[in-house]
Amino acid sequence: MNINITHRNDKVSPSVRERIEAWLETCQQRYDDISSAQIIIEKNDREELAEARVHIAGKDLFAKAVADNLYAALDALEDKINKQLDKEHQKHTNKKGVQKPVVEIEDDLEASAEPV
Repeated sequence: MNINITHRNDKVSPSVRERIEAWLETCQQRYDDISSAQIIIEKNDREELAEARVHIAGKDLFAKAVADNLYAALDALEDKINKQLDKEHQKHTNKKGVQKPVVEIEDDLEASAEPV
């Protein structure tokens, strides 16, 4: 997984980088579809802004969170992205938790193209 962490006003501290990478590693273990993530942190006069763009198979998920301190903004951002990842994961599973079967179109086309 490709992770890009950017701070618009300052350098990213090692503790913040470790926290974000640990969160993304747990997401990768749970959902396994994440190919890249871009996290942008910005500090305004009174509040911290954190936004994330996570690319999964065929989709980009985006979330933005604002809070008084950076760690609260990161917590809110993690919750938002985790909800979106869970929703995407639920779309690909049946009610009983089994993956939906993948229909192979090529086999159907070959069967219908054969002369009878």
